[in-house]
Amino acid sequence: MSWSRRTAAAGRLGAALALAAQALTPAATGAVALALGGCGFHPLYGEAAQLREAPELAGVVVAPIPDRYGQELELSLREALNPEGLEVKPRYRLQVVILSTRSDLGIQRDASATRGRVDVYATFTLLELPAGKQIYASRAQSTSAFNILQDAYAAQIAEDDARSRTVTDLTNEIRTRLLLFLRDRLAEKQSG
Repeated sequence: MSWSRRTAAAGRLGAALALAAQALTPAATGAVALALGGCGFHPLYGEAAQLREAPELAGVVVAPIPDRYGQELELSLREALNPEGLEVKPRYRLQVVILSTRSDLGIQRDASATRGRVDVYATFTLLELPAGKQIYASRAQSTSAFNILQDAYAAQIAEDDARSRTVTDLTNEIRTRLLLFLRDRLAEKQSG
């Protein structure tokens, strides 16, 4: 069989497979949706999920976190846990301790660095109010890199931006973990 005939045959086969995949896609999607619904799957990022857990997350009070980046994380967590500004009775207190390290990478012969890395570790605990009993504890980590430029101001801005990215990452991670924990806790209370 010549090269051109093989290519034409492969093209016809590929077109037939693509057509079959298009026909099966709605059926396969429906089957997956039914299977996931039957096992108790609930989407985490859907609008309905956010509305369902909004009062529970809004009841989390974020304790003050020392240091400049701790304050950024505290404000970011407050906004992420209660973006609508709901007025709810505080049910939980979130305590966060952060540790931040900076490393120089890309060391040149003159001992100057061309790249930097910021690692931020957050240890957080969720306390139930008013008793203050610890009900959940975990750790999260975020790493971000930045260029170290010759201009000191530009290098400082790049490092601050890297730290801000770690704050955003930690906020998302902590919010997701709290959401999953509180969702499971509510399900246990409702079933038990």
